[in-house]
Amino acid sequence: APDFPAPEGPAAIIAGSCSAATLDQIAAVRGRIPICHLDADSLLAGDMSAALDWAGELLDSGPVLLASSATPEAVAALKSAHGAEVGARIEAALATLAAGLADRGVRRLIVAGGETSGAIVDRLGIPAFEIGAEIAPGVPLLRSIEPEPRLFALKSGNFGGTDFFPRALAAMGVAPTPGAD
Repeated sequence: APDFPAPEGPAAIIAGSCSAATLDQIAAVRGRIPICHLDADSLLAGDMSAALDWAGELLDSGPVLLASSATPEAVAALKSAHGAEVGARIEAALATLAAGLADRGVRRLIVAGGETSGAIVDRLGIPAFEIGAEIAPGVPLLRSIEPEPRLFALKSGNFGGTDFFPRALAAMGVAPTPGAD
């Protein structure tokens, strides 16, 4: 596994997974990393402007976490109200969010959620990755094959322990900074 130098620029975490592991990982960084809990209505409308404005105000101070993750009950209620395609609509909105973060200079991105990761990689047009050191079992550090490489940690929701986000940030050369939700 090659040792990837940390690129210049901010870091962000996007959590789209609703797994118990991801919910625990979000809870574990509360108070250490600013967290924006994304509103379902904004996600379904595809309007990420408020979330991007929030992140834009904080990115120079350290990493931020933007989460659409919800309890199984909340997910069931969304599916009941909006239909089975609600997941694909939220993934598309999170991909729009990732593109907006990239436009704001984010060069290190952690994504929690397998489908969310795929939607984001597609939206960003990443052609391939180099595989680096393992952050957690089954989750390596990735460097994009692009003229200006970016670092990624893409994980299925149930991967990684409760300390996954700080470990992934550390692997990317970033330390969490205190922040409020």
